[in-house]
Amino acid sequence: MGQSQITVIDPNQNNNYQRQNSVQEVEDQIKRAFKQASIQGRLTRDKFNEALGIFESLQLKRLRDSPLADRLFQLLDKNEEGYITEREYLEGITTLINNKDKRILYSFQMIDKNKDNKIEFQEFYDFVKDSWLSAFRLLGEKVCSGQNQYQLTQSKINSWAQGQLNKLYNYVQEIFMRFAQQSQSMDPIVFKSWVISNDFGFIKAELGNESVQIPLHLYRLEEK
Repeated sequence: MGQSQITVIDPNQNNNYQRQNSVQEVEDQIKRAFKQASIQGRLTRDKFNEALGIFESLQLKRLRDSPLADRLFQLLDKNEEGYITEREYLEGITTLINNKDKRILYSFQMIDKNKDNKIEFQEFYDFVKDSWLSAFRLLGEKVCSGQNQYQLTQSKINSWAQGQLNKLYNYVQEIFMRFAQQSQSMDPIVFKSWVISNDFGFIKAELGNESVQIPLHLYRLEEK
């Protein structure tokens, strides 16, 4: 196969995101990630999380250890068997890498927990809250595994994040209602408008020079 590029165009930012890997090279990396993590041709939830390292290998955003990872597992496990097959993994990951419209659809489906084709505020907030707490948990692991010049423990960092939930709730409610308006819910069209607006697209936990970023949707995987 020729040295063609995978190019994703974002019409809202007017930027082209290009990866210099050929289509075949990307496909080979995805297959390799599956084989390295799978057991007897299957990915359990933990092993699926491990296999999501493919995004970092391709210089995309980290999805491992995030609520998106857990919900993506549920989405790709179409038969609810508790594991993901090679075909499900290859099709799902390839779609996410190449198709930005499907990224929005997948993101919507992952947050729409009760599958009624609309996202209520509580569904939206619960997902953001989980992402917030995950970001600070990962930050704590990062900080506490090193020299830890801040003399902080994981529990202190987690407690601080928990203590900010009231502020987070109010902030998320303001953003949600800005898009949902009088309907008080997001249908797929409204959800898409939020996603492409790039308004509150990720959670960033920071302490000094250390930081962790958790995406709130799959649309902008190229942007770090």
